[in-house]
Amino acid sequence: MARCDERAYRRYVTEEATQSRRDAPPGPQGGGIGVRLTVLGSGSAGNATLLQGPEQPVLIDVGLSYREVARRLDSVGVPPDSVGAVVITHAHGDHTRSAALFSRRHDVPLYTTAATKALLESTRVAKAAPVPNWRLLVCDAASEICGFRFTPFEVSHDAAAETLAFVIDTPDGTVGFATDVGTVTPVLRARFCDCRLLVIESNHAHDLLQVGPYPRSTKARIGGSRGHLSNESLALFVRHDLGRSVRCLVLAHLSRVNNVPEIAEMTCREALAASGRDEVRVVVSRQDRVAETVDLGAWTPRQRRGALGRQVALPF
Repeated sequence: MARCDERAYRRYVTEEATQSRRDAPPGPQGGGIGVRLTVLGSGSAGNATLLQGPEQPVLIDVGLSYREVARRLDSVGVPPDSVGAVVITHAHGDHTRSAALFSRRHDVPLYTTAATKALLESTRVAKAAPVPNWRLLVCDAASEICGFRFTPFEVSHDAAAETLAFVIDTPDGTVGFATDVGTVTPVLRARFCDCRLLVIESNHAHDLLQVGPYPRSTKARIGGSRGHLSNESLALFVRHDLGRSVRCLVLAHLSRVNNVPEIAEMTCREALAASGRDEVRVVVSRQDRVAETVDLGAWTPRQRRGALGRQVALPF
């Protein structure tokens, strides 16, 4: 791109963003960049989500390798040393793989339940290099973590200890977070009804699971009430139970064997359209790459990218 053209393009992007902020209603804190959520990676090979806000960033699950988590944090401009806490949903390895190492290396507290802590401490690696700074979470009791209020509650999943979902109160609205959930329970419906952003599982397409390569017993576990949420089950939740305050859905924990990102997104969008909720944004997380950042404090009507393909936050 010629230099004059690049300058004109940058000026256009700046003017468009400025006009959008002027036209939009004021946000909870006067608009601008606010609380940001980025799924660094999600799937059966590893899960990690970054939550940025008024204080230090928080990592929810660290199921990727330490090197990969650090690389993906750096790719979104967040030094690993700046992270203030790690929060663990449950004891499965795709959520905990490098959590202890990250906690030790960066001297940050590791938050989880007593039962999950006991499981993680029982491993040979943990005994050789124990985590010095544990903080215990209790279901249905709020914990203040880096300027956010995390309220964990138990969901249906086949971990050895309890599996947590979260309602996270932030200065820019409430986030619902449930990446491993076998079924949508009345408790989950009630907890998520007032959220602005939902990060929720869309693991498999029912038909793809049935014709896929897994043994029958594995298919039954995945598709059961303590397994993983299907595209179709999520669509039913979206059609009948999605709260009116929800502005964005982030689809998480997609199977690379029994799902296709385009199918998961299409199934969700069709459910939104059927319930008259076309305005709700859908972001599909991936195993092998960082998803778009969602900015809870932004009110601009559509995603934009800056000059030279630089990604900006996805507003809603």
